[in-house]
Amino acid sequence: MMSRRLLLRAGLALPALASTTLLRPRFAQAATREIVDQNGRRVPLPERVTRLVVLQHHSMDVLAQLGATGQVVGVLRDWRQQLGPSFARLAPGFAALPTPGTLTSANVEELLALSPELVILTHYAPPQMVQAIEAAGMPVAQMAFFTGPPSERGKLNPVLENEKQAYTDGLVEAVRLLGEITGRQERAARLVGAALAGRRLVEERTANLPDTGRTSMYMANPDLTTYGSGKYTGVVMGLAGGLNVARAMQGYGKVTMEQVLAWNPEAVIVQDRYAAVAGQIRQDPAWAPVRAVARNRITVTPEYVKPWGHPVPESLALGETWMAKTLHPDLFNDIDLRARAEDFYQRFYGVVYDGA
Repeated sequence: MMSRRLLLRAGLALPALASTTLLRPRFAQAATREIVDQNGRRVPLPERVTRLVVLQHHSMDVLAQLGATGQVVGVLRDWRQQLGPSFARLAPGFAALPTPGTLTSANVEELLALSPELVILTHYAPPQMVQAIEAAGMPVAQMAFFTGPPSERGKLNPVLENEKQAYTDGLVEAVRLLGEITGRQERAARLVGAALAGRRLVEERTANLPDTGRTSMYMANPDLTTYGSGKYTGVVMGLAGGLNVARAMQGYGKVTMEQVLAWNPEAVIVQDRYAAVAGQIRQDPAWAPVRAVARNRITVTPEYVKPWGHPVPESLALGETWMAKTLHPDLFNDIDLRARAEDFYQRFYGVVYDGA
């Protein structure tokens, strides 16, 4: 058992050790199978998992698409910020669930009260956080949505030799693993199929685009944060025929206005969850010299694009097509993205796409 002091240093709330022992989940000795998570850790599970706590937004999204929201008993505290305000309608049950933690911290006592059979964390959750949860008797699975060497598995900003392959393989692996955890393997296979079909469409249509003359692009997040190399964002831009101006930066981080002015991107993309950033850029005189601003090429993505640091299924199924069509509409003039979004939403979320 980890010491109370160590758990508190990790930012984790913990009841007295004696009460922690008493509150150990009853399922702890009922594991009958084992999975390997995306950090390469072996995780014991009962045959049927019905009580999940999910402290990672990517996994929350996939579980909603797998129709597994009824198996979730606790979720990420800031999921509305991470997934965007419109996500609530895609998984309405999540709004009423307890929120015992964030991406990097958790309240162990609150977790224990939910009696989870598995706690899903992000790949870069602090080791102390993982150890504290496991010491209290709760299995942990860490999800990365990318593949890479062991040295990069636990990093927020990994160095990846082939980013496109790493994020494609990692997404497929993550969806299949969540399907295995929840007993929804067939639906997971359909979801993977939809994602890869979207990828094939874009690759076929953009295969002959030259490497030169690509549209320079900047992903504008709040407070001048953006994504550099090692992130999926650059992959989706590249597939669409664009070029991430921040590629010299490693991973997610903050830049300066001077850097943005020097990059002078031709297009600025804003994720729907940060839509207010687009208006801020248009109103800020410091941005006026930037080509994208002068030419009114500041675009807020539809909610399904999700050009995040790590992809989710709709990123490939719909988002990459949107990005490519935005840059090269002539190559996709026969593609009705709204109809495709409607089909995807009804098949996997079970709701009507409302265009938000």
